[in-house]
Amino acid sequence: MGILTDYFVATPEVAATLADAGPHEADLPKLELKGVDPAVLGSTLWAVIEGVPVVAPYSAPFDLDRYDAIDEWLNDSDDDTHALVQLDDGFVRALATLPDERVAPVAALWGTAEEWGGPVEPGELDGLVLELRDLAREVRSEEQHLYVWWSL
Repeated sequence: MGILTDYFVATPEVAATLADAGPHEADLPKLELKGVDPAVLGSTLWAVIEGVPVVAPYSAPFDLDRYDAIDEWLNDSDDDTHALVQLDDGFVRALATLPDERVAPVAALWGTAEEWGGPVEPGELDGLVLELRDLAREVRSEEQHLYVWWSL
């Protein structure tokens, strides 16, 4: 089945209202994804964007504290079926400033992460990296952040 990972842009006040049900019905910038875990895959993407060497097959030679894509856990359900996290603003800035010419190389290296569950074809993640970058660019004020609501 997999984990639903919905990325969205909101203020903290709006995000708090979505902690239980998620952003599905909300009229805000969002990406409804499956399995794009912000803790591991998000952190790996951040390290790749920053040019930190990632050895294939994936291992984490980078400092996970420095490149932890999750800034804050805002809500974790009692039965562990869903949660809401705010992504680190440094990660969001790195995504938002990723130039077009780096998308394919970043996506290719990100695709070596073992959490993808198998080989990723060349170009397969290019669109996802573009979508994440474009969503990060929707964060346009100090009051807005990028969040991930996940559900089993």
